[in-house]
Amino acid sequence: MEFEGRARIHSHLDIAPLIDIVFLLLVFFMLTSTFLVPEAIELELPESNSANVTEITPITVTLNQAGELTLNGEAIALEQLKAAIEPLLEQDSDAPVTLKSDAHSEVQQLLGVMDEIRSAGGSNIALATTQK
Repeated sequence: MEFEGRARIHSHLDIAPLIDIVFLLLVFFMLTSTFLVPEAIELELPESNSANVTEITPITVTLNQAGELTLNGEAIALEQLKAAIEPLLEQDSDAPVTLKSDAHSEVQQLLGVMDEIRSAGGSNIALATTQK
């Protein structure tokens, strides 16, 4: 009596299509993901014919058209500006403060920022412009 041996089923997993799918998913997620964008304020500085070139100051306040403020690149509210500038001006009360304001920002917002800087002890305020 002859027994037929069970035919062994060789299960072989082909990994090449799996690798193709993994790389396809990797490319898809790399192309559709968003990367961290450094926070910066887009400004269009006002132009001036009589602007003087000065050195960059350690204290820079930026005001954009929407009224958003930054102090040395960090977002800050107008109410907190005085408290944040006071420690910077303690070392040198005559330290220049550069105020970069968008050309289309409201004058009232600009004056409010200047008042906060002056109340913190800053007397040397330089407005940043671009030359025509």
